[in-house]
Amino acid sequence: MNFWKCIDFIFYFSLTLLMINDYFPDSFLFNLIPIKLNLWIILSLYLLYILSKRFRRPKNTDNINGQILSIIYLFFVMLLLTALGGKSASGIGLGNIGVWVTLGISLGEIFAQKRKSE
Repeated sequence: MNFWKCIDFIFYFSLTLLMINDYFPDSFLFNLIPIKLNLWIILSLYLLYILSKRFRRPKNTDNINGQILSIIYLFFVMLLLTALGGKSASGIGLGNIGVWVTLGISLGEIFAQKRKSE
C-alpha cells in the first residue's frame, strides 16, 4: 500500500470517528479513542499533507478526483449517520444550510478546475 494512501485511510478513519462522536456522543466509540487524540491525529496528518505537497506535485486530475471522493464520502457518512437515527450535536448535518452552501461552493470549484484543466 502506498504511503499516501495509508495516510488518507487514517485521516478518513479519524474523521469518521469524529463524526460518529458528533452524531452519537453516548456510543462506545466515544470511549474507544479519546477525542483529543483523534483531533491530534487529524491535525498532524493535515500538516503532514500540506508540508509534503511542496515536495510532490500531484496531477490536477488526481487532485480533482480526490476532492470528489472526499465530498461523496463525507456526504455518505452524514447521510448514513442521520439514517441510523443520529443528530449532530455541532449542527453539521443535512438540515444545516451551511453544509449545502459549502457543498455547492465545493462542487463549483471542482467543475471550474475540471474545465480549466481541459
